Amino acid sequence: MTQFKFSKVALLVGLGLLSHSAIASDTQTKSEKQIKEKQQLEVIEVTSSGRSTVATKTAMNITALGEEELRRKNIADIKSLIKDSTVISSPGNSARFADSVTVRGLNVANVNANNLERFTTSTLAYYLDSTPLPNIAYRIKDVARVETLLGPQGTLYGGGSLGGTVRYITNKPQIGEFQFDFNTSVFQVKEGSISNDTDMTVNVPLNETVAVRVNVARLDDRGFTDRKMNAVWLAEDETRFGSPDRTQALYKDDDWERTDSTRIQLLWQPSDDFKINFSHIEQDQLAHGTRGASLWDVDKACAAEGLTSEECTYIAPTAPLQVDDYTLQSVHEEYSDRGFSMSSVDLDWSLGFAELSSSTSFYTDERIGQGDYIGEGYIYYGWIPGLGPDDTRESAYMTFDNSNEGISHETRLTSNSTGPLSWIAGVYYTDTDSSLKFWEHFRGLDQAMSDAWGGFDANVEYPDRKEGDIGYFEDISSSYTELALFGELTYAVTDAWDVTVGARVFNWEDKAYKNISDYTGAIGVTEDVSKDEGSGESIFKFNTSYDINDDNLIYFTASEGYRRGGTNGFRDEGDLIVKESTQRFEPDTTTNYELGYKGYMLDKDLYLQANIFQIEWENTQTYYDQTLAGIFPLNGTANGPDSESKGVEMQLRYAISDTLALKLSSASSEAEFTETKTVCLYEGADDMPGQECSTWIEGDKLGGAPKWRHNASLDYNTELGEGYLSANLRARYTDKVLSGRQSRGEDPFIFDAYTTFDASVTYGMDSWNATLWVDNLANDLTQTSYQRVAGPWGYRSINQRPRTIGLNFSYSYY
Repeated sequence: MTQFKFSKVALLVGLGLLSHSAIASDTQTKSEKQIKEKQQLEVIEVTSSGRSTVATKTAMNITALGEEELRRKNIADIKSLIKDSTVISSPGNSARFADSVTVRGLNVANVNANNLERFTTSTLAYYLDSTPLPNIAYRIKDVARVETLLGPQGTLYGGGSLGGTVRYITNKPQIGEFQFDFNTSVFQVKEGSISNDTDMTVNVPLNETVAVRVNVARLDDRGFTDRKMNAVWLAEDETRFGSPDRTQALYKDDDWERTDSTRIQLLWQPSDDFKINFSHIEQDQLAHGTRGASLWDVDKACAAEGLTSEECTYIAPTAPLQVDDYTLQSVHEEYSDRGFSMSSVDLDWSLGFAELSSSTSFYTDERIGQGDYIGEGYIYYGWIPGLGPDDTRESAYMTFDNSNEGISHETRLTSNSTGPLSWIAGVYYTDTDSSLKFWEHFRGLDQAMSDAWGGFDANVEYPDRKEGDIGYFEDISSSYTELALFGELTYAVTDAWDVTVGARVFNWEDKAYKNISDYTGAIGVTEDVSKDEGSGESIFKFNTSYDINDDNLIYFTASEGYRRGGTNGFRDEGDLIVKESTQRFEPDTTTNYELGYKGYMLDKDLYLQANIFQIEWENTQTYYDQTLAGIFPLNGTANGPDSESKGVEMQLRYAISDTLALKLSSASSEAEFTETKTVCLYEGADDMPGQECSTWIEGDKLGGAPKWRHNASLDYNTELGEGYLSANLRARYTDKVLSGRQSRGEDPFIFDAYTTFDASVTYGMDSWNATLWVDNLANDLTQTSYQRVAGPWGYRSINQRPRTIGLNFSYSYY
């Protein structure tokens, strides 16, 4: 498939070179453009407000990173984008994991790595152009800019936008302009192998009304983490048989990633007033292995050091390293193989009185994979004779199959009025299907059950099994549809004062399916279908702004956000019947109050953007679980108590001189429950025997995000010879982070605060530039996440990516 992609590009390049002599070239060289752009503080146009405006003059909390800055900072995916932000947080795990994402302190998920995507949550909405996606692993290639909107954006961007919205805005085909861009990066992580990230873009005008644009990209990240098959404390006759090779003891650089992506676009623009863009995206990602370092089991570490239980002060996430900072222990191979595709058609039509924009997209996102399950395997199946850790050298692993697909359509009208009244109105429809499945495998399980239970045959008892030696299966699926009408109305009270009101009214229907099967018979089988719907739901927005002068404005926003509910896989146990209110968790909503300022000072040498906010979170969705047969956990979600987040945010850009600029950004947020609430699982009195209840206490912190984050950078830009020289030094400070929510005032594990430094130097001329860069200069390996491993097998500490040195080269032909 990759050969096909690159041969297509070669063909288009050839066609473009043949036709180049007939196309007018830009009279300003690229070098001159780049120098001019670097001397300006902020000129990026954004469209998230529904209109094309400059970010610094938009009366909402919006920031944007342009294509050049994205490349300079090596931001090529959502994980690196979040790492660069002061307001969005995630644990920074390996590429194979989906991460829980926290915005402005809104989080109730554990900050760790989990093989199961069902246990990850996000209070951030993701958009690829006009299409909302359940997650966004699409790489940032040939992207004009990334826009980040903070605060609920429910009126224009619908469900899921509780804390903010991130939009990837891709470059579109250009009529009458041939373009060829080539970018490549060669880099090496400390203790790793040499890796490469390359992409090419070609834009070819086929005639005066049609143009095609193609981007292809390949990432070949060779990794740096070695995988050791067995724990260091195991004797030779205690070691486990692993995969893929049952005898290989060590796999070098096991956390590698290979990703191929292609985007093809065809633009037809018969007039200045009308255009249609057809687009198709394909991305294949194989993220192998796990970044991290395995730790000793606490008891075994203490015993090895001769410490008594009273003397031993280790805890699981901070026990001694089994080998070193670059070696992880895993019996079984781990990976995630993901395929993403999206086809869309976008229409723009100027009707005179208004601009009509319509976008229709269909996407599929499928992820299959495997993870080690050694600890869970012995806990869940070790009670079966022959499967205990002292009885077999086999161990468990899990596989998963997650899929999301959907169709999304939006049509909006944006007024062209020159009077005091302007408006946006639109209709939105989505139909999405999702399925999250996983299986637990333990080689020898069927034979052990047959031996223990007198000829018991799981394949006969459960004929729908995927394959033999599977002990557990879970499928939580959903089919969701939504139809919404939305709009915003702005009235210019004076030339300087604007007032905007907005609303979104929507109907939705959610059909849920759950199938949970335990093939050992320990907890049986449950299969159920449920349906929920809402009619006439609504969310609102109010915004007012005042232009102090042409360069300064203040604004106030009150806006609401909404996130859909869902179903759990909880099951009745004997006479204990699960409450309907617990089986089904309801939507949660946020209301944000924000006061902000944007403006230039000191002859426009200084730009400042600052705001304070308070978010009220109602019906907060938080993690909740059921214990089956006294040992087996069944995880889910419940509506906990209301909560609240408060904070401040600031960005500053100061041109110290014509060649030197300073950039600072800071953010602080703190979120906590604002009431005490108890949720019980089963019908009947809360104090009845066997009742499972969870209580959340007013004042407990939600965790998941640092109280403070600061970013600072110093940029130097000057002409040198016939080209330009650019140098950049960046520092990022992240405060300590609670790894999860507090429980009755007790803190979970706390990640330490840390500071990292990055640097880059670029030299460029008319059509090319080269950048030498270093990330994590000091090779700071502070822990930012961990993966729990059940039983006596040692946690995994997941640290910052080690020092990485790279060389980028870019070439453009117009």
